[in-house]
Amino acid sequence: MRRFIKRFFIFLLPILVVCISLEALVRYVPNTYKYKYNWMQENAEDVETLVLGNSHAFYAIRADLLSGLSFNLTNPAQRLENDLFLLKYWGDKYKNLKTVICTISYFSWFSPGLEKIAPDYCRYYNLYMDCDLYNDFSIVNNFEISNPKHALLKVRAYILNQHASDGTCDEFGCANGNVLSKKDMVEWNKGDYNRKIIARHTIAGREYLEKNYSYMKEIAEFCKKRNIRLVLVTTPTWKNYYNNLDKKQLEEMYEITHKFQKEYDVSYFDYLKDSRFDADDFFNESHMSNIGAIKFTKILNEDINSCLH
Repeated sequence: MRRFIKRFFIFLLPILVVCISLEALVRYVPNTYKYKYNWMQENAEDVETLVLGNSHAFYAIRADLLSGLSFNLTNPAQRLENDLFLLKYWGDKYKNLKTVICTISYFSWFSPGLEKIAPDYCRYYNLYMDCDLYNDFSIVNNFEISNPKHALLKVRAYILNQHASDGTCDEFGCANGNVLSKKDMVEWNKGDYNRKIIARHTIAGREYLEKNYSYMKEIAEFCKKRNIRLVLVTTPTWKNYYNNLDKKQLEEMYEITHKFQKEYDVSYFDYLKDSRFDADDFFNESHMSNIGAIKFTKILNEDINSCLH
């Protein structure tokens, strides 16, 4: 028996060495979560505007074009629960924070948390943003190599000096991967992305509505207590997206948003169907291109500033 155990560990040792080495290497690879956490650690005292939300804002809002020192603290698939956590995490450090911009998308009020829609993303918050929302004893939540395919792709992209699959961001946190020249015109014309993404964004039940509303309430109360202006924003989408949304869910989204707006006396800017944006302003039907992000942020900044006077 002792001989068997000894041989087993001799067999297991190289595998453990490879796994540990790969895990360490993947964690060394730069990513937006690690960058944003480190940026906030260094600049939370000075930041004046924070942008919270999902990929719609990640690709649409250029923080360097907003007034004052601003930062885009969004991530792909980020939900209101994550927004609340990130806002509160540096709560004791804010000295100059004046404005919080929070994204309200078609699905924001109704969506389940990351555990349901994108469990891999829980890991990024756990590992790189000191997040305590997810199970610390879960292998999926705590080890990059729990998804070997993604881990190897990240290492390969890093070695080849390519963008990782979850993108990269600029100095102030906005995604820099949706370059118009790289837009897939075949997919754009087929509309396959549009059908798939709308199906994913359309939520059948309303079991998560109360929770999501409570997260937003905490964000509003956090801001009110510190005299921080809260601004809600629905980013622009292309007509193939907004024309095919479920009408009932869209109506509910607006009904809940306006109710919240009145309850907490916050500003709300809706650009979902804004006709000022053309096809080149979008990388796909629901995400803006790098050109569109510049155009949109300038408009948003002007609208936010104008409501102050």
